Amino acid sequence: MFVIGDNVVYSASDLAAAARCEYALLRDFDAKLGRGPAVAVEDDLLARTAALGNEHERRRLERYRDEFGDGIAVIGRPAYTLAGLTAAAEATHRAIANLVPVVYQAAMFDGRFLGFADFLVREDDHYRVTDTKLARSAKVTALLQLAAYADTLAGCGVAVAPEAELQLGDGTVAKYRVGDLIPVYRTHRARLQRLLYDHYAVGHAVRWEDQDVGACLRCPLCTEQVRAADDLLLVAAIRITQRDKLISAGITTLTGLAGHTGRVPGLTPSTLAKLTAQAKLQVRQRDSGTPQYQIADPQPLALLPEPDPGDLFFDFEGDPLWTPNGRDWGLEYLFGVLETSGAFRPLWAHDQVDERRALADFLAMVAKRRKRYPNMHIYHYAPYEKTALLRLAGRYGVGEDDVDDLLRNGVLVDLYPLVRKSIRVGAESFSLKALEPLYMGAELRSGDVTTAADSITSYARYCELRDAGRLDDAANVLKEIEDYNRYDCRSTRELRNWLVMRAFEAGVTPIGVQPVPDVGKVEDHDRLAATLAACTGDAAAGERSPEQAAV
Repeated sequence: MFVIGDNVVYSASDLAAAARCEYALLRDFDAKLGRGPAVAVEDDLLARTAALGNEHERRRLERYRDEFGDGIAVIGRPAYTLAGLTAAAEATHRAIANLVPVVYQAAMFDGRFLGFADFLVREDDHYRVTDTKLARSAKVTALLQLAAYADTLAGCGVAVAPEAELQLGDGTVAKYRVGDLIPVYRTHRARLQRLLYDHYAVGHAVRWEDQDVGACLRCPLCTEQVRAADDLLLVAAIRITQRDKLISAGITTLTGLAGHTGRVPGLTPSTLAKLTAQAKLQVRQRDSGTPQYQIADPQPLALLPEPDPGDLFFDFEGDPLWTPNGRDWGLEYLFGVLETSGAFRPLWAHDQVDERRALADFLAMVAKRRKRYPNMHIYHYAPYEKTALLRLAGRYGVGEDDVDDLLRNGVLVDLYPLVRKSIRVGAESFSLKALEPLYMGAELRSGDVTTAADSITSYARYCELRDAGRLDDAANVLKEIEDYNRYDCRSTRELRNWLVMRAFEAGVTPIGVQPVPDVGKVEDHDRLAATLAACTGDAAAGERSPEQAAV
Protein backbone atom coordinates (compact mmCIF):
# COMPACT_ATOMS: atom_id res chain seq x y z
CA MET A 1 0.00 0.00 0.00
CA PHE A 2 1.01 3.61 -0.61
CA VAL A 3 -0.51 7.06 -0.91
CA ILE A 4 -1.24 9.01 -4.09
CA GLY A 5 -2.54 12.46 -3.28
CA ASP A 6 -5.02 11.87 -0.48
CA ASN A 7 -5.87 8.33 -1.57
CA VAL A 8 -4.51 5.23 0.10
CA VAL A 9 -3.86 2.65 -2.62
CA TYR A 10 -3.90 -1.00 -1.61
CA SER A 11 -3.17 -4.15 -3.56
CA ALA A 12 -4.28 -7.76 -3.70
CA SER A 13 -1.08 -8.59 -1.85
CA ASP A 14 -2.14 -6.20 0.91
CA LEU A 15 -5.44 -8.06 1.20
CA ALA A 16 -3.49 -11.27 1.69
CA ALA A 17 -1.11 -9.60 4.15
CA ALA A 18 -4.00 -8.20 6.21
CA ALA A 19 -5.57 -11.64 6.36
CA ARG A 20 -2.31 -12.93 7.80
CA CYS A 21 -1.55 -10.10 10.26
CA GLU A 22 -3.01 -6.59 10.40
CA TYR A 23 -0.40 -5.44 12.90
CA ALA A 24 2.46 -6.37 10.57
CA LEU A 25 0.67 -4.72 7.64
CA LEU A 26 0.32 -1.43 9.54
CA ARG A 27 3.94 -1.56 10.68
CA ASP A 28 4.89 -1.77 7.00
CA PHE A 29 2.50 1.09 6.19
CA ASP A 30 4.02 3.20 8.97
CA ALA A 31 7.48 2.68 7.50
CA LYS A 32 6.26 3.97 4.13
CA LEU A 33 4.61 6.95 5.84
CA GLY A 34 7.81 7.79 7.71
CA ARG A 35 6.25 6.96 11.08
CA GLY A 36 8.57 4.08 11.89
CA PRO A 37 11.59 2.07 10.75
CA ALA A 38 11.59 -0.33 7.84
CA VAL A 39 10.26 -3.73 8.85
CA ALA A 40 11.90 -6.02 6.30
CA VAL A 41 12.76 -9.33 7.97
CA GLU A 42 15.59 -11.36 6.48
CA ASP A 43 14.36 -14.85 5.76
CA ASP A 44 16.40 -17.05 3.45
CA LEU A 45 13.61 -19.60 3.11
CA LEU A 46 11.08 -16.91 2.21
CA ALA A 47 13.44 -15.44 -0.39
CA ARG A 48 14.03 -18.88 -1.86
CA THR A 49 10.31 -19.58 -1.94
CA ALA A 50 9.72 -16.31 -3.78
CA ALA A 51 12.40 -17.18 -6.35
CA LEU A 52 10.87 -20.62 -6.89
CA GLY A 53 7.45 -19.00 -7.24
CA ASN A 54 8.79 -16.70 -9.96
CA GLU A 55 10.26 -19.70 -11.75
CA HIS A 56 6.93 -21.54 -11.52
CA GLU A 57 5.21 -18.51 -13.07
CA ARG A 58 7.85 -18.33 -15.82
CA ARG A 59 7.30 -21.99 -16.74
CA ARG A 60 3.55 -21.37 -17.02
CA LEU A 61 4.25 -18.39 -19.29
CA GLU A 62 6.47 -20.52 -21.52
CA ARG A 63 3.73 -23.12 -21.87
CA TYR A 64 1.28 -20.42 -22.94
CA ARG A 65 3.84 -19.17 -25.47
CA ASP A 66 4.18 -22.68 -26.85
CA GLU A 67 0.40 -22.79 -27.22
CA PHE A 68 -0.40 -19.25 -28.39
CA GLY A 69 2.87 -17.99 -29.86
CA ASP A 70 2.75 -14.22 -30.21
CA GLY A 71 -0.84 -14.07 -28.98
CA ILE A 72 0.25 -12.99 -25.51
CA ALA A 73 0.08 -9.41 -24.30
CA VAL A 74 2.73 -8.68 -21.67
CA ILE A 75 1.86 -5.75 -19.43
CA GLY A 76 5.10 -4.42 -18.00
CA ARG A 77 5.28 -3.35 -14.37
CA PRO A 78 4.67 0.42 -14.35
CA ALA A 79 5.99 3.23 -12.22
CA TYR A 80 3.89 3.54 -9.07
CA THR A 81 2.52 6.93 -10.03
CA LEU A 82 -1.01 7.90 -10.98
CA ALA A 83 0.01 8.22 -14.62
CA GLY A 84 2.01 5.00 -14.67
CA LEU A 85 -0.65 2.86 -13.02
CA THR A 86 -3.43 4.34 -15.14
CA ALA A 87 -1.46 3.64 -18.32
CA ALA A 88 -0.85 0.01 -17.32
CA ALA A 89 -4.56 -0.53 -16.60
CA GLU A 90 -5.47 1.05 -19.95
CA ALA A 91 -2.98 -1.23 -21.75
CA THR A 92 -4.64 -4.22 -20.12
CA HIS A 93 -8.09 -3.12 -21.27
CA ARG A 94 -6.83 -2.55 -24.82
CA ALA A 95 -5.48 -6.09 -24.89
CA ILE A 96 -8.82 -7.42 -23.66
CA ALA A 97 -10.72 -5.32 -26.22
CA ASN A 98 -8.46 -6.77 -28.93
CA LEU A 99 -9.41 -10.29 -27.76
CA VAL A 100 -5.80 -11.25 -27.04
CA PRO A 101 -5.70 -14.96 -26.05
CA VAL A 102 -3.57 -14.38 -22.94
CA VAL A 103 -2.78 -11.25 -20.95
CA TYR A 104 0.27 -11.64 -18.73
CA GLN A 105 0.62 -9.48 -15.59
CA ALA A 106 -2.76 -7.89 -16.29
CA ALA A 107 -2.87 -4.55 -14.47
CA MET A 108 -5.93 -3.27 -12.60
CA PHE A 109 -6.17 0.18 -11.02
CA ASP A 110 -9.25 2.15 -10.01
CA GLY A 111 -7.63 4.85 -7.90
CA ARG A 112 -7.75 2.77 -4.71
CA PHE A 113 -7.17 -0.86 -5.66
CA LEU A 114 -4.08 -2.03 -7.53
CA GLY A 115 -3.61 -5.57 -8.78
CA PHE A 116 -1.57 -7.60 -11.23
CA ALA A 117 -3.12 -10.93 -12.21
CA ASP A 118 -0.58 -13.45 -13.43
CA PHE A 119 -2.73 -14.41 -16.42
CA LEU A 120 -6.07 -13.63 -18.03
CA VAL A 121 -6.88 -16.45 -20.44
CA ARG A 122 -9.60 -16.03 -23.05
CA GLU A 123 -12.16 -18.83 -23.12
CA ASP A 124 -15.21 -18.49 -25.37
CA ASP A 125 -16.52 -14.99 -24.63
CA HIS A 126 -14.89 -14.66 -21.21
CA TYR A 127 -11.51 -14.14 -19.60
CA ARG A 128 -10.53 -16.61 -16.91
CA VAL A 129 -8.48 -15.22 -14.01
CA THR A 130 -5.49 -17.52 -13.48
CA ASP A 131 -2.79 -17.21 -10.83
CA THR A 132 0.26 -19.36 -10.21
CA LYS A 133 1.05 -20.40 -6.65
CA LEU A 134 3.99 -22.51 -5.54
CA ALA A 135 1.94 -24.15 -2.78
CA ARG A 136 0.53 -27.62 -3.36
CA SER A 137 -2.86 -26.62 -1.99
CA ALA A 138 -4.87 -23.40 -2.13
CA LYS A 139 -4.71 -20.92 0.72
CA VAL A 140 -7.37 -18.41 1.70
CA THR A 141 -5.06 -15.55 0.79
CA ALA A 142 -4.69 -16.88 -2.77
CA LEU A 143 -8.47 -17.12 -3.13
CA LEU A 144 -8.86 -13.53 -1.92
CA GLN A 145 -6.49 -12.42 -4.65
CA LEU A 146 -8.41 -14.32 -7.33
CA ALA A 147 -11.65 -12.74 -6.16
CA ALA A 148 -10.10 -9.26 -6.08
CA TYR A 149 -8.99 -9.53 -9.70
CA ALA A 150 -12.30 -10.99 -10.89
CA ASP A 151 -14.41 -8.41 -9.05
CA THR A 152 -12.32 -5.48 -10.28
CA LEU A 153 -12.38 -6.66 -13.88
CA ALA A 154 -16.13 -7.26 -13.78
CA GLY A 155 -16.61 -3.77 -12.36
CA CYS A 156 -14.82 -2.40 -15.43
CA GLY A 157 -17.12 -4.24 -17.80
CA VAL A 158 -14.89 -7.21 -18.57
CA ALA A 159 -16.70 -10.51 -19.12
CA VAL A 160 -15.11 -12.69 -16.45
CA ALA A 161 -15.39 -16.49 -16.57
CA PRO A 162 -17.53 -17.98 -13.79
CA GLU A 163 -14.53 -19.94 -12.51
CA ALA A 164 -11.05 -18.74 -11.60
CA GLU A 165 -8.11 -21.07 -11.27
CA LEU A 166 -4.85 -21.59 -9.42
CA GLN A 167 -1.94 -23.31 -11.15
CA LEU A 168 -0.37 -25.03 -8.13
CA GLY A 169 3.22 -26.00 -7.54
CA ASP A 170 2.67 -29.72 -8.10
CA GLY A 171 1.17 -29.15 -11.55
CA THR A 172 -2.45 -29.52 -10.49
CA VAL A 173 -5.09 -26.94 -11.37
CA ALA A 174 -7.63 -25.90 -8.73
CA LYS A 175 -10.79 -24.15 -9.95
CA TYR A 176 -13.15 -22.02 -7.86
CA ARG A 177 -16.50 -20.41 -8.54
CA VAL A 178 -16.03 -16.67 -8.57
CA GLY A 179 -19.54 -16.15 -7.21
CA ASP A 180 -18.60 -18.08 -4.08
CA LEU A 181 -15.43 -16.05 -3.51
CA ILE A 182 -16.72 -12.51 -4.10
CA PRO A 183 -18.80 -12.08 -0.89
CA VAL A 184 -15.90 -13.14 1.33
CA TYR A 185 -13.52 -10.91 -0.61
CA ARG A 186 -15.77 -7.86 -0.29
CA THR A 187 -15.94 -8.30 3.48
CA HIS A 188 -12.14 -8.42 3.68
CA ARG A 189 -11.82 -5.48 1.29
CA ALA A 190 -14.16 -3.31 3.38
CA ARG A 191 -12.22 -4.20 6.52
CA LEU A 192 -8.90 -3.38 4.85
CA GLN A 193 -10.14 -0.04 3.52
CA ARG A 194 -11.34 1.03 6.97
CA LEU A 195 -8.13 -0.16 8.57
CA LEU A 196 -5.86 1.73 6.17
CA TYR A 197 -7.89 4.94 5.92
CA ASP A 198 -8.44 5.16 9.68
CA HIS A 199 -4.77 4.50 10.35
CA TYR A 200 -3.68 7.08 7.79
CA ALA A 201 -5.95 9.66 9.41
CA VAL A 202 -4.90 8.96 13.01
CA GLY A 203 -1.44 10.39 12.42
CA HIS A 204 0.71 8.10 14.55
CA ALA A 205 2.27 4.65 14.35
CA VAL A 206 0.35 1.52 15.22
CA ARG A 207 0.72 0.36 18.82
CA TRP A 208 0.78 -3.19 20.10
CA GLU A 209 -2.01 -2.42 22.54
CA ASP A 210 -4.39 -1.12 19.84
CA GLN A 211 -7.45 -3.32 20.39
CA ASP A 212 -8.98 -2.76 16.95
CA VAL A 213 -5.94 -4.10 15.09
CA GLY A 214 -5.71 -7.85 14.59
CA ALA A 215 -2.39 -9.54 15.29
CA CYS A 216 -1.38 -13.04 14.20
CA LEU A 217 0.85 -13.38 17.31
CA ARG A 218 3.29 -15.57 15.32
CA CYS A 219 5.13 -13.47 12.75
CA PRO A 220 8.54 -11.95 13.60
CA LEU A 221 7.02 -8.51 14.28
CA CYS A 222 4.41 -9.96 16.63
CA THR A 223 6.96 -12.21 18.31
CA GLU A 224 9.13 -9.19 19.01
CA GLN A 225 6.22 -7.44 20.71
CA VAL A 226 5.13 -10.56 22.59
CA ARG A 227 8.55 -10.70 24.22
CA ALA A 228 8.74 -6.98 24.89
CA ALA A 229 5.31 -7.03 26.54
CA ASP A 230 5.99 -10.21 28.56
CA ASP A 231 2.83 -11.46 26.86
CA LEU A 232 0.98 -14.53 28.06
CA LEU A 233 1.91 -16.20 24.78
CA LEU A 234 5.34 -16.76 26.31
CA VAL A 235 3.75 -19.40 28.54
CA ALA A 236 4.68 -22.72 26.96
CA ALA A 237 1.78 -24.47 25.20
CA ILE A 238 -0.83 -21.88 26.22
CA ARG A 239 -3.83 -21.72 23.89
CA ILE A 240 -5.20 -18.51 22.40
CA THR A 241 -8.58 -19.12 24.02
CA GLN A 242 -6.90 -19.50 27.41
CA ARG A 243 -4.95 -16.29 26.84
CA ASP A 244 -8.17 -14.45 26.00
CA LYS A 245 -9.83 -15.60 29.22
CA LEU A 246 -6.83 -14.58 31.30
CA ILE A 247 -6.74 -11.13 29.68
CA SER A 248 -10.46 -10.71 30.36
CA ALA A 249 -9.68 -11.42 34.01
CA GLY A 250 -7.02 -8.69 34.03
CA ILE A 251 -4.00 -11.01 33.75
CA THR A 252 -1.97 -9.83 30.76
CA THR A 253 1.63 -10.95 31.36
CA LEU A 254 3.57 -14.10 32.10
CA THR A 255 4.83 -12.51 35.31
CA GLY A 256 1.30 -11.58 36.31
CA LEU A 257 0.10 -15.13 35.77
CA ALA A 258 2.98 -16.51 37.83
CA GLY A 259 1.87 -14.39 40.78
CA HIS A 260 -1.85 -14.94 40.38
CA THR A 261 -4.01 -16.57 43.02
CA GLY A 262 -7.72 -17.13 42.79
CA ARG A 263 -10.09 -18.15 40.02
CA VAL A 264 -10.40 -17.11 36.39
CA PRO A 265 -13.84 -17.26 34.76
CA GLY A 266 -13.94 -19.83 31.98
CA LEU A 267 -10.88 -21.80 33.13
CA THR A 268 -11.19 -24.91 35.25
CA PRO A 269 -9.15 -24.93 38.47
CA SER A 270 -6.92 -27.72 37.11
CA THR A 271 -6.22 -25.87 33.85
CA LEU A 272 -5.47 -22.63 35.69
CA ALA A 273 -3.20 -24.49 38.12
CA LYS A 274 -1.21 -25.97 35.21
CA LEU A 275 -0.84 -22.61 33.50
CA THR A 276 0.16 -20.87 36.72
CA ALA A 277 2.72 -23.56 37.58
CA GLN A 278 4.18 -23.31 34.07
CA ALA A 279 4.44 -19.52 34.33
CA LYS A 280 6.12 -19.75 37.75
CA LEU A 281 8.68 -22.19 36.41
CA GLN A 282 9.49 -19.96 33.45
CA VAL A 283 9.88 -16.88 35.66
CA ARG A 284 12.17 -18.86 37.95
CA GLN A 285 14.34 -19.99 35.03
CA ARG A 286 14.42 -16.49 33.58
CA ASP A 287 15.40 -14.93 36.90
CA SER A 288 17.94 -17.57 37.93
CA GLY A 289 19.47 -18.28 34.53
CA THR A 290 19.48 -22.01 35.29
CA PRO A 291 17.29 -24.67 33.64
CA GLN A 292 14.19 -25.60 35.63
CA TYR A 293 11.85 -28.56 35.46
CA GLN A 294 9.19 -30.39 37.45
CA ILE A 295 7.67 -33.83 37.10
CA ALA A 296 4.05 -32.94 36.45
CA ASP A 297 2.89 -36.56 36.18
CA PRO A 298 5.33 -39.49 36.37
CA GLN A 299 2.87 -42.13 35.10
CA PRO A 300 3.28 -41.41 31.36
CA LEU A 301 6.99 -42.23 31.78
CA ALA A 302 5.92 -45.86 32.20
CA LEU A 303 5.38 -45.84 28.43
CA LEU A 304 9.13 -45.53 27.93
CA PRO A 305 10.54 -48.86 26.73
CA GLU A 306 13.32 -50.40 28.78
CA PRO A 307 16.68 -49.31 27.29
CA ASP A 308 18.31 -51.88 25.03
CA PRO A 309 21.87 -52.06 23.61
CA GLY A 310 20.37 -52.14 20.12
CA ASP A 311 18.42 -48.90 20.45
CA LEU A 312 18.75 -46.33 17.66
CA PHE A 313 18.18 -42.57 17.64
CA PHE A 314 16.86 -41.22 14.37
CA ASP A 315 16.47 -37.83 12.73
CA PHE A 316 15.59 -36.72 9.19
CA GLU A 317 16.81 -33.63 7.40
CA GLY A 318 14.41 -32.67 4.61
CA ASP A 319 13.94 -29.85 2.14
CA PRO A 320 10.28 -29.25 1.19
CA LEU A 321 11.34 -26.84 -1.58
CA TRP A 322 13.63 -29.25 -3.44
CA THR A 323 12.27 -30.15 -6.87
CA PRO A 324 13.77 -31.82 -9.94
CA ASN A 325 11.08 -30.68 -12.35
CA GLY A 326 8.75 -28.11 -10.78
CA ARG A 327 6.07 -30.76 -10.16
CA ASP A 328 7.49 -33.20 -7.61
CA TRP A 329 8.49 -31.51 -4.37
CA GLY A 330 10.48 -32.43 -1.31
CA LEU A 331 13.59 -34.47 -0.57
CA GLU A 332 14.67 -36.18 2.65
CA TYR A 333 18.32 -35.52 2.01
CA LEU A 334 19.71 -37.08 5.19
CA PHE A 335 18.65 -40.06 7.29
CA GLY A 336 20.73 -39.73 10.47
CA VAL A 337 21.03 -42.79 12.72
CA LEU A 338 22.93 -42.95 16.03
CA GLU A 339 23.65 -46.10 18.02
CA THR A 340 23.79 -46.23 21.81
CA SER A 341 27.58 -46.56 21.48
CA GLY A 342 27.77 -43.19 19.73
CA ALA A 343 28.47 -44.63 16.28
CA PHE A 344 26.72 -42.45 13.70
CA ARG A 345 25.57 -43.48 10.24
CA PRO A 346 24.46 -40.79 7.78
CA LEU A 347 22.45 -41.93 4.76
CA TRP A 348 22.59 -39.14 2.18
CA ALA A 349 20.15 -38.62 -0.68
CA HIS A 350 20.74 -35.95 -3.33
CA ASP A 351 17.97 -36.98 -5.69
CA GLN A 352 14.95 -39.26 -5.74
CA VAL A 353 16.98 -42.30 -6.78
CA ASP A 354 19.21 -41.74 -3.75
CA GLU A 355 16.17 -41.16 -1.53
CA ARG A 356 14.64 -44.48 -2.54
CA ARG A 357 17.94 -46.25 -1.92
CA ALA A 358 18.41 -44.53 1.46
CA LEU A 359 14.95 -45.66 2.55
CA ALA A 360 15.68 -49.25 1.52
CA ASP A 361 19.09 -49.18 3.23
CA PHE A 362 17.60 -47.75 6.43
CA LEU A 363 14.88 -50.39 6.60
CA ALA A 364 17.38 -53.17 5.83
CA MET A 365 19.68 -51.90 8.59
CA VAL A 366 16.80 -51.83 11.07
CA ALA A 367 15.63 -55.32 10.09
CA LYS A 368 19.13 -56.73 10.57
CA ARG A 369 19.49 -54.98 13.91
CA ARG A 370 16.11 -56.24 15.15
CA LYS A 371 17.23 -59.81 14.52
CA ARG A 372 20.25 -59.21 16.76
CA TYR A 373 18.40 -57.04 19.29
CA PRO A 374 14.73 -58.06 19.26
CA ASN A 375 13.85 -55.60 22.04
CA MET A 376 15.42 -52.57 20.37
CA HIS A 377 13.52 -49.33 19.65
CA ILE A 378 14.05 -46.34 17.39
CA TYR A 379 13.66 -43.03 19.21
CA HIS A 380 12.81 -39.70 17.61
CA TYR A 381 11.36 -36.36 18.71
CA ALA A 382 8.06 -35.12 17.25
CA PRO A 383 6.07 -37.05 14.61
CA TYR A 384 7.99 -36.01 11.49
CA GLU A 385 10.13 -39.16 11.27
CA LYS A 386 7.14 -41.49 11.42
CA THR A 387 5.18 -39.40 8.92
CA ALA A 388 8.13 -39.15 6.53
CA LEU A 389 8.75 -42.90 6.59
CA LEU A 390 5.11 -43.56 5.75
CA ARG A 391 5.19 -40.99 2.96
CA LEU A 392 8.42 -42.32 1.41
CA ALA A 393 7.30 -45.94 1.59
CA GLY A 394 4.07 -44.97 -0.15
CA ARG A 395 5.83 -42.84 -2.77
CA TYR A 396 8.31 -45.52 -3.83
CA GLY A 397 6.39 -48.67 -2.96
CA VAL A 398 9.38 -49.74 -0.89
CA GLY A 399 9.16 -51.25 2.58
CA GLU A 400 5.50 -50.46 3.22
CA ASP A 401 5.07 -53.68 5.20
CA ASP A 402 8.31 -52.99 7.07
CA VAL A 403 7.20 -49.51 8.13
CA ASP A 404 3.80 -50.91 9.05
CA ASP A 405 5.51 -53.51 11.23
CA LEU A 406 7.64 -50.86 12.98
CA LEU A 407 4.52 -48.90 13.84
CA ARG A 408 2.42 -51.89 14.83
CA ASN A 409 5.06 -53.20 17.23
CA GLY A 410 5.83 -49.84 18.79
CA VAL A 411 9.43 -49.87 17.55
CA LEU A 412 9.27 -46.17 16.66
CA VAL A 413 9.07 -44.16 19.89
CA ASP A 414 8.25 -40.45 19.77
CA LEU A 415 9.57 -38.81 22.94
CA TYR A 416 7.67 -35.58 22.36
CA PRO A 417 4.27 -36.66 23.77
CA LEU A 418 6.02 -38.25 26.75
CA VAL A 419 7.71 -34.96 27.57
CA ARG A 420 4.50 -32.99 27.10
CA LYS A 421 2.47 -35.24 29.39
CA SER A 422 5.02 -35.85 32.13
CA ILE A 423 7.43 -32.92 32.38
CA ARG A 424 6.97 -29.23 33.06
CA VAL A 425 9.98 -27.17 31.95
CA GLY A 426 11.07 -23.59 32.47
CA ALA A 427 11.48 -22.96 28.73
CA GLU A 428 9.01 -21.15 26.48
CA SER A 429 8.49 -24.17 24.25
CA PHE A 430 8.95 -27.92 24.15
CA SER A 431 11.28 -27.92 21.16
CA LEU A 432 14.28 -30.22 21.43
CA LYS A 433 16.61 -27.22 21.43
CA ALA A 434 14.69 -25.63 24.33
CA LEU A 435 15.02 -28.82 26.41
CA GLU A 436 18.74 -29.35 25.85
CA PRO A 437 19.98 -27.20 28.78
CA LEU A 438 18.42 -29.85 31.05
CA TYR A 439 20.64 -32.70 29.87
CA MET A 440 23.37 -31.61 27.41
CA GLY A 441 25.49 -29.80 29.98
CA ALA A 442 28.43 -27.97 28.42
CA GLU A 443 27.75 -29.50 25.00
CA LEU A 444 25.03 -27.08 23.91
CA ARG A 445 24.59 -26.30 20.24
CA SER A 446 27.04 -24.07 18.40
CA GLY A 447 28.03 -23.51 14.80
CA ASP A 448 26.24 -22.06 11.79
CA VAL A 449 23.58 -24.78 11.55
CA THR A 450 21.49 -24.90 14.75
CA THR A 451 17.90 -25.19 13.50
CA ALA A 452 15.95 -27.17 10.92
CA ALA A 453 15.54 -23.99 8.85
CA ASP A 454 19.32 -23.47 8.92
CA SER A 455 19.76 -27.02 7.68
CA ILE A 456 17.37 -26.50 4.77
CA THR A 457 19.04 -23.23 3.79
CA SER A 458 22.47 -24.83 4.06
CA TYR A 459 21.45 -27.76 1.88
CA ALA A 460 20.23 -25.37 -0.82
CA ARG A 461 23.61 -23.64 -0.54
CA TYR A 462 25.35 -27.01 -0.91
CA CYS A 463 23.43 -27.67 -4.13
CA GLU A 464 24.43 -24.26 -5.51
CA LEU A 465 28.11 -24.82 -4.69
CA ARG A 466 28.06 -28.36 -6.12
CA ASP A 467 26.43 -27.22 -9.34
CA ALA A 468 28.97 -24.40 -9.64
CA GLY A 469 31.83 -26.91 -9.36
CA ARG A 470 33.00 -25.62 -5.96
CA LEU A 471 33.21 -29.13 -4.57
CA ASP A 472 35.46 -28.39 -1.58
CA ASP A 473 33.17 -25.62 -0.37
CA ALA A 474 30.16 -27.85 -0.99
CA ALA A 475 31.71 -30.65 1.06
CA ASN A 476 32.28 -28.24 3.96
CA VAL A 477 28.62 -27.24 3.96
CA LEU A 478 27.57 -30.89 3.88
CA LYS A 479 29.83 -31.57 6.87
CA GLU A 480 28.09 -28.79 8.85
CA ILE A 481 24.68 -30.30 8.08
CA GLU A 482 25.89 -33.75 9.11
CA ASP A 483 27.28 -32.36 12.38
CA TYR A 484 23.92 -30.72 13.09
CA ASN A 485 22.05 -33.95 12.40
CA ARG A 486 24.45 -35.98 14.53
CA TYR A 487 23.88 -33.53 17.38
CA ASP A 488 20.10 -33.90 17.03
CA CYS A 489 20.46 -37.67 17.28
CA ARG A 490 22.76 -37.34 20.31
CA SER A 491 20.30 -34.92 21.89
CA THR A 492 17.49 -37.44 21.38
CA ARG A 493 19.61 -40.15 23.00
CA GLU A 494 20.46 -37.96 25.99
CA LEU A 495 16.82 -36.91 26.37
CA ARG A 496 15.78 -40.58 26.43
CA ASN A 497 18.40 -41.30 29.09
CA TRP A 498 17.32 -38.26 31.11
CA LEU A 499 13.68 -39.34 31.00
CA VAL A 500 14.62 -42.86 32.11
CA MET A 501 16.41 -41.36 35.13
CA ARG A 502 13.40 -39.23 35.98
CA ALA A 503 11.19 -42.33 35.79
CA PHE A 504 13.58 -44.20 38.10
CA GLU A 505 13.57 -41.33 40.60
CA ALA A 506 9.77 -41.29 40.56
CA GLY A 507 9.56 -45.03 41.12
CA VAL A 508 8.07 -45.70 37.68
CA THR A 509 9.14 -48.81 35.77
CA PRO A 510 9.41 -48.35 31.98
CA ILE A 511 7.33 -50.96 30.16
CA GLY A 512 6.73 -49.34 26.78
CA VAL A 513 3.65 -49.24 24.57
CA GLN A 514 2.25 -52.70 23.90
CA PRO A 515 2.17 -54.01 20.30
CA VAL A 516 -0.97 -53.60 18.20
CA PRO A 517 -2.78 -56.86 17.30
CA ASP A 518 -2.41 -57.93 13.67
CA VAL A 519 -5.74 -56.70 12.30
CA GLY A 520 -4.56 -55.08 9.09
CA LYS A 521 -2.59 -51.96 8.29
CA VAL A 522 -2.04 -49.60 11.17
CA GLU A 523 -3.40 -46.12 10.67
CA ASP A 524 -1.16 -43.12 10.21
CA HIS A 525 -1.36 -41.77 13.71
CA ASP A 526 0.84 -41.59 16.76
CA ARG A 527 -0.06 -44.54 19.01
CA LEU A 528 2.04 -43.26 21.86
CA ALA A 529 0.24 -39.93 21.81
CA ALA A 530 -3.11 -41.72 21.62
CA THR A 531 -2.22 -43.91 24.59
CA LEU A 532 -1.22 -40.87 26.59
CA ALA A 533 -4.46 -39.16 25.63
CA ALA A 534 -6.42 -42.11 26.95
CA CYS A 535 -4.50 -41.91 30.22
CA THR A 536 -5.15 -38.22 30.70
CA GLY A 537 -8.57 -37.75 29.14
CA ASP A 538 -7.45 -35.47 26.30
CA ALA A 539 -10.14 -35.15 23.65
CA ALA A 540 -7.76 -34.40 20.80
CA ALA A 541 -4.22 -35.41 21.64
CA GLY A 542 -3.20 -35.35 17.99
CA GLU A 543 -4.05 -31.66 17.65
CA ARG A 544 -0.81 -29.69 17.81
CA SER A 545 0.13 -26.11 17.22
CA PRO A 546 3.18 -25.24 15.08
CA GLU A 547 5.15 -24.67 18.26
CA GLN A 548 4.11 -28.05 19.61
CA ALA A 549 5.35 -29.75 16.48
CA ALA A 550 8.79 -29.13 18.03
CA VAL A 551 10.85 -29.37 14.86
